[in-house]
Amino acid sequence: MGEIIKLTAEDGHACDAYVAMPDGAPKGAVVVIQEIFGVNSHMRSDTDKFAAMGYAAIAPALFDRVETGVELGYDEDGFTKGRAIVGELGFDGPMMDIKAAAAHMASHGSVGAVGYCWGGSVAWLCATRLGLPSVGYYGGRTAALIDEQPKAAVMLHFGEHDAAIPMDDVNKIIEAHPNVPVHIFDAGHGFNCDDRGSFDKAATDAALMLTTEFLTANVG
Repeated sequence: MGEIIKLTAEDGHACDAYVAMPDGAPKGAVVVIQEIFGVNSHMRSDTDKFAAMGYAAIAPALFDRVETGVELGYDEDGFTKGRAIVGELGFDGPMMDIKAAAAHMASHGSVGAVGYCWGGSVAWLCATRLGLPSVGYYGGRTAALIDEQPKAAVMLHFGEHDAAIPMDDVNKIIEAHPNVPVHIFDAGHGFNCDDRGSFDKAATDAALMLTTEFLTANVG
């Protein structure tokens, strides 16, 4: 369904991006923000999902700033390399790449963002720094970013049994931002990814329903 394009950020950095378009006129656009495993087959499939929902969807390869063509598996080697790249990457470069992705898709209407895992925390920054309506799935770094104030609507999803994100951290987010909808599901980390052992269909379906309502209200 999709194709690979090149984006150029304001600092001159060029990165790949996977773009999927709906069959008809787009209702708006969604920037899909990757996990720590790169824009792999699951992230491309997720981008296709938003296109099937009627949105112009784009997944920029944010890891290109460190290493191009990163597609990791959900095993220990993948976790180790993904975490290392995230540690080197920081947030400033990815935010410029997402800004470029949003600008590229702006001709299709309002633009929002949906991110997962590391991308879930980046989605929070899309709302606080870029003013994009955003949905973050199990973003473990979000609690450390609660001093930032959203400039657009934002919704967060977490799993109650997420070994990587203590419920104390989730509660800190809720306390700091009582107007931000935070949904907690009977699931673990990565529950939306059907390539992971932690995949939970019930939680995935429930979160998608809420995400769909959010996008309809805030993007189109």
